[in-house]
Amino acid sequence: MKKKFIFTDRYQALGIPYPNPETMCKGPCEGTGFVPCKKDDNAPFRALWSKAEKKHPSDDGWHFVKCPDCNGIGKRKEVIFDDKTKT
Repeated sequence: MKKKFIFTDRYQALGIPYPNPETMCKGPCEGTGFVPCKKDDNAPFRALWSKAEKKHPSDDGWHFVKCPDCNGIGKRKEVIFDDKTKT
């Protein structure tokens, strides 16, 4: 019996729309607002991992944490600032 593989990307896997390249966070989240990390990652992810682990212990050692660049919203800070000044 042949195995079937279904390939997807992080946006489809999370059920979120593709980000706008003009406004998306250029940090490690690539516009999703969240970053996968594990215990032995470097700062700032080690601290974010520890916080997540205390709240909800992981079964496999991984957590999705808020991006330190955009604080989990997936947009660049300068874009957020511009959006707020226009309203």
